[in-house]
Amino acid sequence: MERKGSKAENELWYCVSSGNGMHCPLYSDCDFRKGGWCLDDNLEFVSSRFEEIAQVRDKVFTPDDFDFLTFRHPCYMLRLVECLAESYLQKGGINCPPVPTSLAMLADEMCNIEVRLIPLKMCHGGLWRLNSRWVVHLSSNDNPTWQRFTLFHEVFHILAHRKTTPVFSKIGSEEGRFNEALANYFANYVLAPPHWVKQAWAKSKDIAQMAAYFDVPYVVMFVMLRRAGLVVLLLSLLILLALETLFCRLI
Repeated sequence: MERKGSKAENELWYCVSSGNGMHCPLYSDCDFRKGGWCLDDNLEFVSSRFEEIAQVRDKVFTPDDFDFLTFRHPCYMLRLVECLAESYLQKGGINCPPVPTSLAMLADEMCNIEVRLIPLKMCHGGLWRLNSRWVVHLSSNDNPTWQRFTLFHEVFHILAHRKTTPVFSKIGSEEGRFNEALANYFANYVLAPPHWVKQAWAKSKDIAQMAAYFDVPYVVMFVMLRRAGLVVLLLSLLILLALETLFCRLI
């Protein structure tokens, strides 16, 4: 398990470092585009829905007529992110929800990771590297479930910066939006792995209760229910990935 996870992680960071941050570096050679859900093919649509999605991000909403049946078969890059998330949970010895925020401290055991609540207005969070420590900014205007999501989004950035020189978004720029989407998916998967979701759904069958149990935003639970094949009609991954425009890179 560890060797498999390590191989997948190395491949992920190689792909991230070889790309431009705007598009999938495997796009032209990816077989998943033939029968699976391709993140790169949906980036333009994801970004165009930002305003609408931002307005409902903490509310119980009725899914519209988008039916992403193939999200049960996500693209290869997302599968590599899933392997990274599984290894990260295993490293922390976490095997049930809710995931403790202390798990974020494992992102870089050689450097201190400081988390600060800031009344941010233009984004959910940001990341700084100051001397020998990482400083994660979380918006104090967000509720705790969104702060948890943002924290693990930033964990992905820390892991990436430790292994490579990735391109992520900065204030006033659309650079790195593909990589930002990967960070969002990592946070989503760490907080609600599909096998946990399947077990909990068998007892609950209620999305709001599931979100509370996992301590995640309602829409995050929607995404992983879809990934686990338990919800048919929903905005699904596009809602979560559209939020990538709210994150800024300050390194």
